[in-house]
Amino acid sequence: MADKKGRINEIIQRNLSEIILYELKDPVTRFASVNECHTTTDYSYCKVYVSHIKPEKADELVSYLNNKKGMIRTLLAKKLSIYKTPELQFVKDVAFEKGQAMDDLIEHALKDKPLTLADLDKKEAAEKKKAEKKAAKKAAAPKKPKKTTSKK
Repeated sequence: MADKKGRINEIIQRNLSEIILYELKDPVTRFASVNECHTTTDYSYCKVYVSHIKPEKADELVSYLNNKKGMIRTLLAKKLSIYKTPELQFVKDVAFEKGQAMDDLIEHALKDKPLTLADLDKKEAAEKKKAEKKAAKKAAAPKKPKKTTSKK
């Protein structure tokens, strides 16, 4: 009996997953997953984090579930045996995208050789030489006379 709220969150998550996958008959819910649930201390509100196997359909899934949240809450109330069935709010779960971005950053950092101060100095000198050559080339290029047309 140590973590009642945590157990209630798990029960709500499991029941919502079953409702979304098996009782809602819409193609967008076919590959949906309920990743996490957070209820308030009085069980009045529940924020449900959902995702879709195709990330481009996640927003469509969230809007569909938010439109059907009254029906989903009724189905959930039939499965739960708690005093108050929470009001549901469905939110797109972005944890996977954040984790993927972090993995990409770590992989990029491991692949690239860290630059030393000497490397930075060499890079700056090379860029300076390149800029000087470009300026010298521009100055040495003959200027073309402008063609003027006279109006009579």
